Amino acid sequence: MATLYVLYGSATGNAEGIAKDLANKTPPGHFTSIVCRPLDEFKKCSSDWVSRPSVGCRHGIILISSTTGNGDVPENAGRFARYIKRKQTLELQPFQNCAFAVLGLGDTNYDQFCAVGHLLDKRLKELGGTRAKKLACADEATGLEDVVEPWLETIFSDIVKACTEGSAAPPHESTSNPVASVVPTLAKSQVCEETNSPETPVSEPKQEKNPSSTLYGSETGNAEQIAKDLAESYESILGNPDAQIFFQSVVCCELDQFKKKCLPVWDQEPESGTKHGVLIIASTTGNGDSPENSGRFIRFVKRKQTAESQPFRHVNFAVLGLGDTNYDQFCNIGKTLDKKLTELGGTRVKPLACADEATGLEDTVDPWIGSILGEITAACRGGGAPKSIVSGAVIDKVEEEEKKTEPTEVLVSSKLDSQ
Repeated sequence: MATLYVLYGSATGNAEGIAKDLANKTPPGHFTSIVCRPLDEFKKCSSDWVSRPSVGCRHGIILISSTTGNGDVPENAGRFARYIKRKQTLELQPFQNCAFAVLGLGDTNYDQFCAVGHLLDKRLKELGGTRAKKLACADEATGLEDVVEPWLETIFSDIVKACTEGSAAPPHESTSNPVASVVPTLAKSQVCEETNSPETPVSEPKQEKNPSSTLYGSETGNAEQIAKDLAESYESILGNPDAQIFFQSVVCCELDQFKKKCLPVWDQEPESGTKHGVLIIASTTGNGDSPENSGRFIRFVKRKQTAESQPFRHVNFAVLGLGDTNYDQFCNIGKTLDKKLTELGGTRVKPLACADEATGLEDTVDPWIGSILGEITAACRGGGAPKSIVSGAVIDKVEEEEKKTEPTEVLVSSKLDSQ
């Protein structure tokens, strides 16, 4: 059995999120498992490193660490930093059976940019380690994703090569993409799709024909509830034989699950004159931050490589942002998504709506959800929606038949009102 070790030093959660995303992926190459720990728990792993591995010629270690203050080590990495600085450690050469790679996170607004990343990369080499990939330093000031994304795309293949062939990977980045890229989340890690090794081929997941996609980025649960109510509303319409539907199914998921559940559909060219439908409901946390379950998607839409591929060229979309005007960056995430999806080829079917927690979300949310299903359906169909489909989220035909009793309505706002 061969284990790949992913160790992190994290102050704000970014390094931890990246590390846990990697750990949630299928072990690459000959590795049978991935162990993810804070750097200060290294002693739970180091007993394995000192001996030659039973498979391959080296153990694999990936280190991801931020730099705090002006060159300081995160609290959960101080013990490891002191260990690798010791003279006694140098004499032991504890990493002579290891191949390693380091990703440093920092901020160029501080003098000691990525000081901890530089320390780790330098000392592991001096302590006998084989560098599998050139040190990468991501800058918070300009956007971590510019460095993190390309690094993530090749890290597994680079570490496998160094561990099995006995030579470090070349310093330049590989143009191949043997594993699907991942984007960090800050706490809750999601499992992403990746290319499996030739030894364990799997079939592509079955895609539903012409689904609508409703995605949410939620911190307190408001955005998630709105998204799930919309999905449930359309699913109830699917069960009505008199409704002339356009979308054949509904996909409702966190924004960070887009790559597995939505992107393969969005990449497909739809029938002539039609488009895929995407609804996004996202809150803004703190002072302009993204929710924990949407960081990966935010980084994806900000990437330069994403702009080149125009992944939303076949998509009609609408965004509902939730925020609080007591903070300076009101609905910052909603505004970012609305802008970036347009730049990435998407067609906006409804102006961005920003709901304010300070004055009451329902003033904006209720009108938006009352009409959005009909609007996105009509826009994606490529013509006006017939009356018997959704108008204000109500099936007119059913309403007419139930006039003399209580009208049968499919109201997305019903669950919100009852809460």
